[in-house]
Amino acid sequence: MISTSEQTAVARRTILFVDDEPLSQKYFKASVGRYANVLTASNPDAALKMLADSGDTISVVVSDERMPHDSGVSFLTNVRKSWPSTVRILTSAYADIENLQQAINGAAIYRFVPKPWDFDELCSAMQEALVAERVVEKIAAPSDGRLGSGNAESANIELLAVLARELATPLGSLDKEAFQLSILTGTRGFAPHQTSSSQIGNWSSQLRLGQIAASAAQVQRDVQHCRSLAGSIAELAAGLCGSEAVQPPSMAETASEALEQIEVRRTDRKIITLDARQDFRYRAPKKIISFVLVNVLRTLLRQSPSGSPTEVAVVLAAEIDGNEVRITTSDDSANPEFSRAVRCALWAFGGELDHTSDRNSGKATTIVRLPKSQLV
Repeated sequence: MISTSEQTAVARRTILFVDDEPLSQKYFKASVGRYANVLTASNPDAALKMLADSGDTISVVVSDERMPHDSGVSFLTNVRKSWPSTVRILTSAYADIENLQQAINGAAIYRFVPKPWDFDELCSAMQEALVAERVVEKIAAPSDGRLGSGNAESANIELLAVLARELATPLGSLDKEAFQLSILTGTRGFAPHQTSSSQIGNWSSQLRLGQIAASAAQVQRDVQHCRSLAGSIAELAAGLCGSEAVQPPSMAETASEALEQIEVRRTDRKIITLDARQDFRYRAPKKIISFVLVNVLRTLLRQSPSGSPTEVAVVLAAEIDGNEVRITTSDDSANPEFSRAVRCALWAFGGELDHTSDRNSGKATTIVRLPKSQLV
C-alpha cells in the first residue's frame, strides 16, 4: 500500500492506456481515473503521436498485447527507445511466455497485469507504477535506456507468478471435464435376457468405458500434481520478491520445513527421518532450495512402486567438493521423473540432482548437490 502523501502526488500524474477495445478503455478510465489523469488511444500509432505531443507529462504507458497491426510488446519497445523514463506495463488475456520474455527483455516492462482485470489489483498496480516513476530515471542507463538488472529480475520473478496463476484456469477446466467423464462412464448392469451378441457388444462397450474412466482418473491426478507445482512456483516467486536474508540459510532448517510440507498420511509421517548432524549453510535463496526439496520428496513418494516407501531417510552431508542432501528410500524403483522446473531451479544456482539405485539392497538414493562455490 502506498502512503496518503504518495496518493496525493499520484493524482497529479498521467497514465496513457492503449487498447483497441472501447469497453476496456471505458472500464480502465472509470477505475484508474479516480487516482490519476487517464488518456486513452485505440492503436499504437495514435498513442505514439500523443507521446510525441506530450510525452514529458505522461508517467505510465499501459498497453494491451493483442491489437490490429501491432503488438503491445512491439509498441512498448518503441516507447522505451524514445521515452525511457516512462513506466511501461503490459496487459493481456493471453500469457504467452515468449512474448512476455520479450516484453521483459526488449520493452523492460515494469509489470504484467492479466485480463480479466481484478479492479482492486489493477488500481493498486497503477498507483504503485506512478510512485515507481519517480525512481525509474535513477536506474535507467543514460546511453541506451536499459534498465538495471534489479528491475529485470523483478519482472522475471513476477512473470513466474503470473504464469503460475494462469495455470489455474486450464487446470480447472481439465479437472471439470475429467470429472464429467468419470460420471458418464459409471458402470451399469446388463439388461435381462440379453443375447450372446448383445452381451459381447456390451462387454466391448464396458471395456471402452473402463478405459475412458481410467484416463479420466489419470487426468485428475495429473491436474492435482500441476496445481501443487503451480502453487509452489507462485510461492517461490512471492518469496523471492522479499528482501534477501543477511545470513545464508541453514540447510537443517530448510529441510525440516520442507518435511513439514509433505502431504502424507498421518501414519506415514514417522517413516521420514532427518539426520542434520552435518548441517551447512548455502548461498542460494531459501525458497529455491525449499521448492526443490519439497517437490523431490513428493515425486519419490508418488512414484514409489508400493505407493509409499516404507522408509525415507534425509541426511545432510558436508563434503570436500560440495554439500549434499541425500534422500534414501527403501524401494528400489526406476529413475523417478523429476520435473524440469525442479531441475532448472537447482541448476540456476549451480546445483545438480542425481539418482542412483541398488537392487541388491533394495534402496535408492537421490542427491541434491550444491557446489562449494555456493557455500559459506
